[in-house]
Amino acid sequence: MTTDGATTGGATTGGTVAVPDRLRSLLGTPPAWGTPRPSLWAASEAWLGLALPADYKAFLDLYGPGSVDGYLELDRPTDGGSAEADRLWSTGAADGAAPVPGPWPPHPAEGGLVPWGADAHGNRYWFLTEEPDPDDWRIVVESEAGEWFETAGTFTDFLLRCFDRIDRPPFLARAWPTAGARYHPYAP
Repeated sequence: MTTDGATTGGATTGGTVAVPDRLRSLLGTPPAWGTPRPSLWAASEAWLGLALPADYKAFLDLYGPGSVDGYLELDRPTDGGSAEADRLWSTGAADGAAPVPGPWPPHPAEGGLVPWGADAHGNRYWFLTEEPDPDDWRIVVESEAGEWFETAGTFTDFLLRCFDRIDRPPFLARAWPTAGARYHPYAP
C-alpha cells in the first residue's frame, strides 16, 4: 500500500528493493554501510523461522543500525550469531517470560508480532505477521501506556507517513520527526 506516492523511486529492480528516493532525501546521505548482507539476514530469518520484509532489510542494509532523528531506534544483524538474533528478535514468549500484553500474540505464535524498533518514549514497533508474504505485513506500534496502533503499508511507507504526519500513531511525539530530521548511525 502506498500513500500519496510514498514509494516513488523505490521500485523493485533485479530482485533488489530500493529505499524510496523521497525517504533517502528526507534522511540524508546514508553512512558507509550501504552493502547488502544477505547471509546476516538469512541467519536472523532462520532463527525466526520466517522471512522479513524486503524494504525493511533494504533500508537497514543502506543505513545500518541507528536512529531516525535520535528518536526511533532501529537495529539490524551485524554478526549473524544466535545471541545477536535473540537480542534483536526475542519477544520473551519462547523463554516463558510474560507475553506481550495486547491484542496480538508474540512470535513464534502464528501471525504473531516480530519486533523491529523502539523509540525514546518507550514505544515499541512490530511487524504483524498474519499475511504469508512479509511484504504485506502490517505495522503495529505499542505505546508505553499500553495503547495500540495498527496500519497497513510497508516499513518505508510507514516512515514516510510519519514524516507526512498522516496515518501515524496519535501517541508518537508530536514534534517527531523534526524538520531536517536525519538518520544517525551507531558507530560501527
